Amino acid sequence: MFNDVSSRYLLPGEIHFDDQPIMVNTVLGSCISVTMFNKEKRIGMICHCMMPSSKETFKKDENCMKYLDCCILNMHEKFSSYNIKPNDVEVKIFGGSDMFAYNGTGDTIGQKNISSAIYNLANFNYEIIAKDIGGQFTRKLYFSTETGIVYVRKISRLQGI
Repeated sequence: MFNDVSSRYLLPGEIHFDDQPIMVNTVLGSCISVTMFNKEKRIGMICHCMMPSSKETFKKDENCMKYLDCCILNMHEKFSSYNIKPNDVEVKIFGGSDMFAYNGTGDTIGQKNISSAIYNLANFNYEIIAKDIGGQFTRKLYFSTETGIVYVRKISRLQGI
């Protein structure tokens, strides 16, 4: 299946939208990827977000797509421009690992990213149909814009990529 379509590697802070078959892959630690897919129009979208919210840290001319709130808003607007309603979109979330030892109090960046993704998706009335979040794994994702299927390979910290 991987050889049948073109592929693209998604970097942190990037978002990819396609109405043509393509396999998008990325690697996640504490970052989050949200995938959205509409079966009827065969439209797929994926983001690779590094931080939960742009509200406190965003600077003018900075890449807004590295923040979950900006990406989810952008994804929602893109699907809305095709007259696709949230209940017609398959939504999946991945990542949010705790990659390093943490002795502090409060949530880790992985936990904050997970909370932000869930909150922002709910804010636009999206239902999450699948998720693979948290833990202490690196995840390698392969997202098919043709089918909406996401393949996940978990890699322990000891294995490397």
